[in-house]
Amino acid sequence: MIRLGSLFVIPLLLLIGSYSVVLAQSESCKWLPLSEIREEFLLDSLSVKKESINVTDAEGLIFAFEYSLSTGKLRIKDEQVLPDSLLICYQTFPYAFHSAAAKRTLMVDYDSMAMFKDNRVQAAPAFDFREELFPTTNLNKSGNLTRGVSFGNTQNLFVNSSLNLQMNGQLSDNLNIRASITDQNVPFQPEGNTQQLQDFDNVLVELYNDKFNLAAGDVVLQQRKSEFLRYYKNVQGAQVTTNYNIGEKWRASSQGSASVAKGKFASIILEISEGTLGPYRIPGPQNERFVIIMANSEKVFLDGKQLQRGFNYDYVIDYNQGEITFTPNVLITQYSRVRIDFEYAERNFTRSIITANHIQETDKVSLYMNFYREQDNRNRPLFFEFSEADKRLLASVGDDVESAAVPRVDSVAFDQNRVLYRRVLDVDDRGLPVSFFEYSTDPDQAHFAVSFSEVGQGNGDYVRDRQIANGPVFVFRPRVNGVQQGNYSILSPLPAPNKRQMFTTGARVKLSSHEEAYTEFAFSHRDDNLFSEIDNETNQGFGIKSGVLSQNRQFEKFKGYTLSAMTEYEYNSTNFSFIDRLRYIEFDRDWSLNPEDAQIAGHERIFNAQFEFQKDLNNLASYRFNMRNRGNILSGTQHMAKWNQQLGKRFFVKNDFFLLDSDVRDLNSSWVRYTGDVQYKSKVLVPGYRLMLDRNAVSDIERDSVVSTAMNFLEHMVYLNSNDTLPYSFFANASVREDKFPVAGILTTDTKAFQTMFGLKRRFKGHDLSATFTYRELEFVRVTQEKETTVLSKIDYLGTLGKGNVRNELSYALGNGREFRREFVFLPVPTGEGTHAWRDDNNDGIQQLNEFYIAINPEEKNFIKVFVPTTDFVQAFTTIFNYRLNAKFPDAWRKEGGFRQFIQRFSNTSSVSIEKKITSNEFWDRINPFVGGFADEDLISVRQVIRSSFFFNRASAKYGFDFSIFDSQNKQLLAGGFDDLIQKDLRLNTRYNFNPNLNLRLIGQRGRRIANSDFLDNRNYNIEQTGLGPELAWQPSSIFRTTFTYNYTDKFNVANTEIEERAILHQTGLDFRYAKAIKTTINANFKYIHIGYNGVANSPAGYEMLQALTVGGNVTWTLNWLQKIGEGLQMNMVYEGRNSEGLGRLVHIGRMQVTALF
Repeated sequence: MIRLGSLFVIPLLLLIGSYSVVLAQSESCKWLPLSEIREEFLLDSLSVKKESINVTDAEGLIFAFEYSLSTGKLRIKDEQVLPDSLLICYQTFPYAFHSAAAKRTLMVDYDSMAMFKDNRVQAAPAFDFREELFPTTNLNKSGNLTRGVSFGNTQNLFVNSSLNLQMNGQLSDNLNIRASITDQNVPFQPEGNTQQLQDFDNVLVELYNDKFNLAAGDVVLQQRKSEFLRYYKNVQGAQVTTNYNIGEKWRASSQGSASVAKGKFASIILEISEGTLGPYRIPGPQNERFVIIMANSEKVFLDGKQLQRGFNYDYVIDYNQGEITFTPNVLITQYSRVRIDFEYAERNFTRSIITANHIQETDKVSLYMNFYREQDNRNRPLFFEFSEADKRLLASVGDDVESAAVPRVDSVAFDQNRVLYRRVLDVDDRGLPVSFFEYSTDPDQAHFAVSFSEVGQGNGDYVRDRQIANGPVFVFRPRVNGVQQGNYSILSPLPAPNKRQMFTTGARVKLSSHEEAYTEFAFSHRDDNLFSEIDNETNQGFGIKSGVLSQNRQFEKFKGYTLSAMTEYEYNSTNFSFIDRLRYIEFDRDWSLNPEDAQIAGHERIFNAQFEFQKDLNNLASYRFNMRNRGNILSGTQHMAKWNQQLGKRFFVKNDFFLLDSDVRDLNSSWVRYTGDVQYKSKVLVPGYRLMLDRNAVSDIERDSVVSTAMNFLEHMVYLNSNDTLPYSFFANASVREDKFPVAGILTTDTKAFQTMFGLKRRFKGHDLSATFTYRELEFVRVTQEKETTVLSKIDYLGTLGKGNVRNELSYALGNGREFRREFVFLPVPTGEGTHAWRDDNNDGIQQLNEFYIAINPEEKNFIKVFVPTTDFVQAFTTIFNYRLNAKFPDAWRKEGGFRQFIQRFSNTSSVSIEKKITSNEFWDRINPFVGGFADEDLISVRQVIRSSFFFNRASAKYGFDFSIFDSQNKQLLAGGFDDLIQKDLRLNTRYNFNPNLNLRLIGQRGRRIANSDFLDNRNYNIEQTGLGPELAWQPSSIFRTTFTYNYTDKFNVANTEIEERAILHQTGLDFRYAKAIKTTINANFKYIHIGYNGVANSPAGYEMLQALTVGGNVTWTLNWLQKIGEGLQMNMVYEGRNSEGLGRLVHIGRMQVTALF
């Protein structure tokens, strides 16, 4: 359904479109890191005006570049030493000249390898012009608005809608608009396997000029200038920004926003295991097992460095399941540190966010203020209601909201679609009365909906028993001598409304052309329970930060070098709190402060001093001193030094040093980190050596013993890289590492590791190759355990052979992973919107897992299948293989005659997609992407699709044929065992045109459908099927076409050993199509299917063999009418009907929708 915000936005846009006059091309700017600009890259999805491109660094230095309109790619010339990042500004055309555009292509629209698509050329001509309901020459806009209604005698009436609108242009000489509105009935978020996400539900409208910006809809809020205030929020609301002058000297900018939060911020440390890429379940901040992560809100850090999302980069993420999987480009070890910042869907109350900030500055003075408030409306709970007793309980616990737990039991009417319980009264082993809940399907007793919370073993009275179609079932475990025996409880903490607020004000004053002083005051307010007045004295706090900064001061004696220095002091009161994470990701770790101690309130004093003497990145020296005191918990100092030096033209030396001495409670932490790197940079090769030392020891001074260590290792590495100036790049390295762990107060060698890595990137003559390989061997010294070996590999290849006649695309990845045991439930949805059907095979009125099928008939599409993740998993080795091939003989051979002319008629299109996980330790089994050659029990999961089509005379309008192969397998690890579905098909399609009006096809196919299930005994079958049938099409004119079809299908269930279970299907069909220019298109279809079957119809095998129809005669009909009712306005009406022998009634379904084109 279209959201409320969209209903206000649409009239606004239509009004704007009625008087817009000029098509505008706004300038876009973005910072790109060095890793993305070393090689040629795609600048924008649209073509860019070359004369508008401007490439500069942070100091305004202009960089030369080359841009190609034919490819859309930009390359920075390597004449200078590139900085860490570059700012690229440009303007775009409203088109992409480097992308192919076609309404219809042979490759896509006549390709029988898709197996069962109807790709016949239709009579209606392609529309090569664009229609709009509100045509304008002033705005560049595209999209559509669709409203529809569905009804029938087997369903309730319901409406649906979708909206997709993109707009960009100039409304007047000084007002621009930029809008992106996407609102669809999609009950999930986009997949997180690419850098850029395609939002299914997003509304954003911006009105702007050089002094004003108004953004409304799905807005991202982010702090501006502040030392203490940090936030990044995905919200729904509005934000306005204005830029103006005050007098002749002052420049000012004010910004304000009002919005409703979509989610809540969290920062968690992810528990990982040696060599395992994932998937890893991302828990909530309160150790919730499952959370839904807001799309594009995450930041993932590995050992303090932020990773990039995307299959070709560092990780992919499933936002709906809350799972992250690292790619083979990333090595995960037992010593890796992974931290994730994200927003998750937690909206117990309506949460409002209000922000305001103001910046006012001259050439020498900058003043600013910031305000942020995030508050729950305690009188507006979203998905539950507070009783007066609940409110009194929350009011009595103060900020200790975890102690406010109540039973989650609701008395409801009986519903067969829900898991319900009955109340049971009994006595325990000590003769005391006890009351508990028991799962029931009795309509007279099952009247309680009970929610269960996982509380840990021994803290609850219930355990999870099994999974049924509507959800999990829990059973009561009696206490033994008063001791609880379960890990689930019906008690759940009450959600408490909270409030977080911060106000900051600060100033920066330039003392000279190089020096400036700055200071900032901040006041925070945090209330974790708005229902309670208890503990309110701890809600407020304040912070202050002041410092002096000197930058880029030059000295005549040191030509080319600049001196920068800084000193600052910060004080935070005991109850001062931040909004989002303020410090860098490993700030507390670098002070040996564990997360539990960091949560304890305490005043904090921080002093920092630093100087840096720098010519460039290869010639610099810096030193930093930090001192920190946090109440009675922490007191310590840090020393950090860096020295990089270029010796001559070829030698480069880099040194990075860190020293910590801190007291944490009654313990002392000493930490030494050092990284030294020496390399020789020739014109081709760059050999080098790197030493990495990380020694941390947390000691008990009184006992003179080491009690823990955050990290303690020594690593030696030798490497060989390519020079950056080469047209290709490669790297190779090998390292040995020794880690220590405290045993009996003494640091003892724990593990030894050997690791080697190789990488290559090369582009040459139509070929693009990139590859990485990692091998790691971990030996356990302290404990007796077998060596662990990790092998990671990734190969990507794109190339053409034979002057473009053979095109290949290959992607191969190898790694260690794991597979979660999954459960699933079926949830009801409006008829026609689902994917599955429920058939009460045993007539007991209870929905059971083995009674749900993939729906074929539209009136039975009443349920969706939703996977429920668990925490149980199996370690496995993962192999991913994707390959695409397009091959044909040269077009020039068509005119040469003889054998070459004959074989030129042949072509092939193939694709292979395989992702498998196995437990076999055999190396060949791990690297072999194909299924087979190992024991079936070693195959944990597989998703395999293989397609291949061989064409003869594909381009001929007279005759031709194609032969297609299709092979798919989907094996899943579920909580009850394995579930395996296999489909294999061979298809031969021949065609012959007697004349331009009469066309004959003959289609023959042979296939197999196999289903194996460990926990659904009746879901096992092996069906062989053979089909043959002609198709005769008559098209007397360009507006009318009729087609007669007949198909004979023989199905035999090989798995049934009791009888020869067989189904014979005779299907006769008649199609009509009327298409008149642009205005009217009518498609009608009538089919009669007669089925003979000797098996059990109410069974999974029967459902598959009967194609969801019944034994005897079946009639289906469809009418589709598409009508243009105005410029840019279309109506589509669909009527579907079915009558089957024994059904007892006709089934009617109607759908109508109207689409407006923008």
